[in-house]
Amino acid sequence: MNLRKMTSLTALLSFTVLVITGSVLFLTPQGRVAYWSEWRLWGFTKEAWGAMHILLSLLFLVMSVIHIVLNWGAIVQYLRDRAKRVSLARPDFLVAVGLTALFTAGPLLGWPPFKWVLNLNTFAKDQASRTYGEPPYGHAEQSTLQSFAQKTSLDLPRAKELLLQAGIKVTGNQDRLQDIAKRHGMTPQQVYQVMKPAELPKAAGQGLPEEVAPGLGRKTLEEFCKDYRLDIVRVQGILRAHRLKVEVDQPFRALAEANGIGPHELYTVIRDGLK
Repeated sequence: MNLRKMTSLTALLSFTVLVITGSVLFLTPQGRVAYWSEWRLWGFTKEAWGAMHILLSLLFLVMSVIHIVLNWGAIVQYLRDRAKRVSLARPDFLVAVGLTALFTAGPLLGWPPFKWVLNLNTFAKDQASRTYGEPPYGHAEQSTLQSFAQKTSLDLPRAKELLLQAGIKVTGNQDRLQDIAKRHGMTPQQVYQVMKPAELPKAAGQGLPEEVAPGLGRKTLEEFCKDYRLDIVRVQGILRAHRLKVEVDQPFRALAEANGIGPHELYTVIRDGLK
């Protein structure tokens, strides 16, 4: 076996598959959405795609190191000037350093076109959230039936009755939503939809929960107020009292950025103002 050939070919093949796994992960839903809806592509879950990407990255890294060691002499030659002295002032090296620095600083400082790529990633994940649906809260699928009912204002006896009518059996209140779904060939989201009619009515303007609901960033202020049955005029007043800009049709994330704060901080301002 020729080590040089094997290293180059392995690096080439692992890089090719990394392009595929990286592209898939770029477009996949957020973890909370993927686990809630049991998202899969070609039969593989988000977790499986992530595992493949990590291990292939490790393989590519090892092969790259070996490739550098085997070709160290040629790399040093790239840095030699006409007098055969190693010089870091070579144009090739300076361009390589510049490109590396640009692709490192660009995303951190939000420069175009790097920001455009990241915005595309956000857009793709937001679209996936709309398509597959958001869980009521993070890792809801891992909650027991009792805990889930408490956090989503479900009448537990009524919810269990609805599950039984749909042919879904539970072992008790400590049965996890994820396990119930798996036993019946369903997703946690589908199990929730069966129980949803057992949701207790919310009182108008009763305030906001301490925990921020997933998917807040893509909702407009108007949609947010409708979800929680809030008086939008009152919410606008709260924001203006804190000298914040108000646009009812602007996504929550964009509205927060326009005011120089984060979505969670904006949510906290509204929640505390309603108390």
